[in-house]
Amino acid sequence: MPDMERLSFEEAWNGYLKWAHRLPPAPPPVTPRRISGIAEIISDFDAVILDNFGVLSLGPPVIPAGPPAYAAIRDAGAAIRVISNDGSKALSAMLESHRRRGYHFAEEEIYAGLSLLEEAARDAAGGLWAAIGLDPLPVPSGTFQARNWATDRFDLDEAAGLLLMDCLSFGRDDFRRVLESFRRYPRPVIVCNPDLTAPYTDAMSLEPGYLAHWLADEAGIEPLFLGKPFPEVYRRALRDLPHVPPERVLCVGDTLHTDVLGGRHLGMKTLLVETGFTRGQDPLALADESGIWPDFIASSI
Repeated sequence: MPDMERLSFEEAWNGYLKWAHRLPPAPPPVTPRRISGIAEIISDFDAVILDNFGVLSLGPPVIPAGPPAYAAIRDAGAAIRVISNDGSKALSAMLESHRRRGYHFAEEEIYAGLSLLEEAARDAAGGLWAAIGLDPLPVPSGTFQARNWATDRFDLDEAAGLLLMDCLSFGRDDFRRVLESFRRYPRPVIVCNPDLTAPYTDAMSLEPGYLAHWLADEAGIEPLFLGKPFPEVYRRALRDLPHVPPERVLCVGDTLHTDVLGGRHLGMKTLLVETGFTRGQDPLALADESGIWPDFIASSI
């Protein structure tokens, strides 16, 4: 795992429960059906939305069942969309990472919260924004004037707003200075990655969504979330598939509060896999506690 601050499952899960009021409402319960993998049900769907971390990969390493499942979806002729909450890199870098793992997605098949950043910039305050992310910042040209506060600790009080993109080598202790500044001077906050955590091979990371909810609690600011489970990123990804009804779209993910909630909120079917956030947990107990129920559960995609 990279040099990131880690979260325990309990910290992340309790955060999702605590901050559920900022997410879409939980849909009506369903009774999940356990399946062997997506190949068992792919004939029932015309489009598939895939998460990356926890479904296709665990950071750099590929999940072994991923490439055969990807081939099964292609063979079935279903449209594929990848919706990731990754806010660390540009689309071209995402595509290259997938290709190294054996997934040959086209550019128009990949979406993230970053896909909505240019539109969000139209309504954003002018001036220099502080960003927390990786250099080079994947900010579309002509949108935000942004500087990476994770590597250049300039005066935060002068920033027009905050972009939360990625937390590599940036932890909760670092973020306390951000909290202090935004308590003094509340300003807009845009979150390109609403995840609280991401699953790696041997641990789980701290992600920008955790910091955003913490900031909202402390400073009374309601962030603008650009990724899952919020509906706009799904609408953007499916805008060229208007002929596919929601119930013929399958969303595959490893997290109830992002992948499952986001898909079911828009009337799509969902498959929860146990290779990421939910590994080692009882998915039915988690669904019962959160009120977020997937349509299908599988050990892996």
